[in-house]
Amino acid sequence: MIEELGVIKAVDQDHIWVETQIKTTCGGCSVNQDCGTGAVARGLSPKSQLLIFRCTKPATIGQQVKLGIPEEDLLGASALMYLLPLLVLMASVLLGSAFLPAVGLQHELWSVLLAAIFTALSFWQIKRYLQSAKRSQYQPRLLELLPYHGQTLDVVEVTDH
Repeated sequence: MIEELGVIKAVDQDHIWVETQIKTTCGGCSVNQDCGTGAVARGLSPKSQLLIFRCTKPATIGQQVKLGIPEEDLLGASALMYLLPLLVLMASVLLGSAFLPAVGLQHELWSVLLAAIFTALSFWQIKRYLQSAKRSQYQPRLLELLPYHGQTLDVVEVTDH
């Protein structure tokens, strides 16, 4: 289970609105300070995301919660978003270069155009698939409400020297 902390921003009878910070992988890299990508990531950060969860337990604004998503679901969604469009791109280039000359479209740009169209359609269809209500396995789950002591807690990383 991949876990993340969030902060409750709003509460009603049976729902809570949780804000999480969108992080880049650059934060954990040892050359973060000397890397151009890290500088861009720092310049564009911090971004947040607001999620809604059903919660019948008593909750308070400012309270931290633990969210999670199973690793296999995250890997499956990543494969769909990255691997499948790449396969569609390669297959559409091969099919285009094999069949387009038969209909009189000899130039390579037709294959490139066909590949771009099919790849864009695959991204669009995958996005619709992952966002559909039936795909709740790809959504984060509320794992627990952390104890609230009147103030939000900051996560501190301790390193051993």
